[in-house]
Formats: sequence, C-alpha cells, structure tokens
Amino acid sequence: MMIYWGMVGNSHDASLAVFNDGELKWAALAKDFSGVANDPHFSWTMLSVARELYGEPDRIAWYEKPFLKSLRQLGAGQGWLFGENNIKKYLKQWDIKCPIDYVKHHHSHAAYGYYTSGFKDASIICIDSIGEYETLTMWQGKGDQLKKVSSQSYPNSLGLWYSAMTQRLDATPNKEEYLVSQMAKKGDAYRYRQLLLDDFFDIKFNPLCKIEFKINCHRGLRWWRPEITDDDLFDLAAGVQNVFEDLVLRLTTSMAMNMPSNNIVVTGGCALNKDAMDKVKPNWNNMWIPPNPGDPGSCIGAVLALNDERLGTILGSEKKHIDFDPKVWYNSK
Repeated sequence: MMIYWGMVGNSHDASLAVFNDGELKWAALAKDFSGVANDPHFSWTMLSVARELYGEPDRIAWYEKPFLKSLRQLGAGQGWLFGENNIKKYLKQWDIKCPIDYVKHHHSHAAYGYYTSGFKDASIICIDSIGEYETLTMWQGKGDQLKKVSSQSYPNSLGLWYSAMTQRLDATPNKEEYLVSQMAKKGDAYRYRQLLLDDFFDIKFNPLCKIEFKINCHRGLRWWRPEITDDDLFDLAAGVQNVFEDLVLRLTTSMAMNMPSNNIVVTGGCALNKDAMDKVKPNWNNMWIPPNPGDPGSCIGAVLALNDERLGTILGSEKKHIDFDPKVWYNSK
C-alpha cells in the first residue's frame, strides 16, 4: 500500500488530497476545518482526519517548485524568501517528515484538468496570476500523454492584471475577484474598454497568441487613473470584464485553430470566471472545468502530474486518468 498526499499551502487556499495505491480517496480544503476563508495553512484537525482515515503518508506531492518561486520573487524585488518557501521545514510543524516531490505549478494545474476530464484527447489552457515564472500555459493531451506547447512568463499575466484591477475596484485581490463580474453587470462595458486596452496591452498575433503587457501589475493598480472615481467603478468593472472575456476568447480561439483536439480543458484561477467560460464553451465540442480549478485543485493535480512524469511504476500508467467524483471533496458532501 502506497499513501500519497498531494498538498497545496503556505500561500492561499490550502488543500489536501489522499491517494491510496493510485486511487483518489479524499480531498479537503483547509477552510472547511478552520472556518477561515481562503485559509493558507493546514491544521492539526484536518491532517488528523486524513491520518485517521488512511494512515501516515509515504510521500508528499507539492504543487509547485519553491526554489524557482524564490528566484522569481528575488528578480521581482521581493527579496530572497526561500526561508518562507522551505516546504520541508513548513510541514515539520505538523510532524510530516516523509520525502517530498515537487511539481511545477502549471503542470499541477494541467494534470488536474486533463486527467480528471474523461477525454481521450484535449487542448488544455491554464490561466492564473503567477506559478513560479509561468502565468499562462497551453498543453496538448492525448491518451496518457500531456505535452506543454506554449508558455508565457511573469510579469505578463492576464490573471495578475484581473487581480490588480480587483484591487483598483476596492475589492480584495486573490479573494474577491468574483465581485468584478458581479459589478460588471451594472456598468457600461465600452466606456473604459479602449482606455484599458491602450494603457495595459500590446496584443500581437502569433499562432498560440500571448498577451504582452505595458505595465507590471504585480504591485497593484490603486494608483492607476485617479480621475476614475467611486461613481465610475461599475463602468470600470464592466470594461475590465469585457476586456478579460475578449482576451480569453482570443486565446482559446487560437487553440481551436492551431491544436488538433475539439475538447478543451480550462484550469487556473481564471477558470472560475463563469461569464468568460460561457463565451468560450460554444467553440468546442466538449469543455471541462474541474471543481476548484484554481490552486486548491492542484493537490490532486500534483500527484497526477508526478504519475505522468515518473511514478508509473508506483501508481500504474492505467491510473493516470481517474474516474473523478466531485464528492471526493470534503466540502461537497
């Protein structure tokens, strides 16, 4: 018996998945045990439940590579933060001392989406704020194989821009992005659309189009266009949502034209934007957005990505695709 824990934490929305001999048994969000929204850390209660149900983990699959993340943070002027990103030390506070396997952030996203989709082939897009260096990746899935075909790196980030505009709209980034699409329904989408495009974007055509930014949005955008007052925020939100939907549609249309599959999988935090996803769906035969497509789902994806890379002898190649029951999530029961 091989107990693998997939883990996401030490940032926001901590989550845990338990695999037993390659079979997904249980997954949970830290907030469901602590009552703290977007709780970034595990708790003894949460981990004790997993241990009581399935025993101690033999190995951990962590959803990102801390050293690469630390290098990016250093380059971004945040200082050398590897002490904070030391996951081995971080997990010791809960008496977790087993070996840890690290998976690239976007590989975790892509594996979670594709291997739970039920598709025999798919085009996969991952859009989020930042994962180590990557902010946008496209993948081709065929059979048991998952291949990255396009990547865009920090500081060019559609997800980071949307979060920064969430802040500009007086909401909390990485937590209240849903408010932007709600506010957008009450505003004029075209009042600020061209201003947003002119100030932020340098859109150039390429076969799997990437979005270049004129401004690094990482430090927030509270300063941007102070002449836009509180009375204008609904129109600004509508413009932000309109531009976001348009760019996501451009990206996915490019995939439809240049990649072979008629099935699409969308993961990353931006997949939670339902209005944008509704615009994407009609262009594809089938579409899959897994439950918790942002970082929390990567507790499952990290294990599946490792299976794709080097754990076939442990989990069995036939188990790369899993029959996914959303009720495996603790908070869905």
